[in-house]
Amino acid sequence: MHYEGNIIRPPSEANSILLQITVGCSRNKCTFCGTYTGERFRIKPDAVIMEDIYFAAHYSRRQRRLFLCDGDALIIPQKRLLKILQTIEKRLPWVTRVGAYANAKSLQMKSPDQLEALRAQGLAIVYMGLESGDDVTLKRIRKGASCALGTSTWVLIQCARRP
Repeated sequence: MHYEGNIIRPPSEANSILLQITVGCSRNKCTFCGTYTGERFRIKPDAVIMEDIYFAAHYSRRQRRLFLCDGDALIIPQKRLLKILQTIEKRLPWVTRVGAYANAKSLQMKSPDQLEALRAQGLAIVYMGLESGDDVTLKRIRKGASCALGTSTWVLIQCARRP
């Protein structure tokens, strides 16, 4: 696997295959987070991502979950992200859940139909930090979001609840 920089994942993804498809965080401005300081955000080349999926197909047969690293995998353009998820489904058929981080910007960029398409292709859980429900605090910590994000979050939750 081609890992770069710090690999951060939620505790519930401890036993997951860690597939790094981005490096860093697309926001990387929040005052409380130093995780990716000095790391310029970028999406990894498809060739590297596919090579890592093929590697996992041979060496990660015990893990039933896969986590798309780094700080904001949902920022990847829809067609490209769907292709990655389709390849995971094809090459790693034993994987039962794919998870990823998202931030306010990437979540707002996806329509409800796009979120449903990602879910249908295997993206079953998206982690997003909701540090506050107060617009003044959100501005002060440079989160890049407002309380209005609640609407998009509701859409994501509804997409996740569908059978």
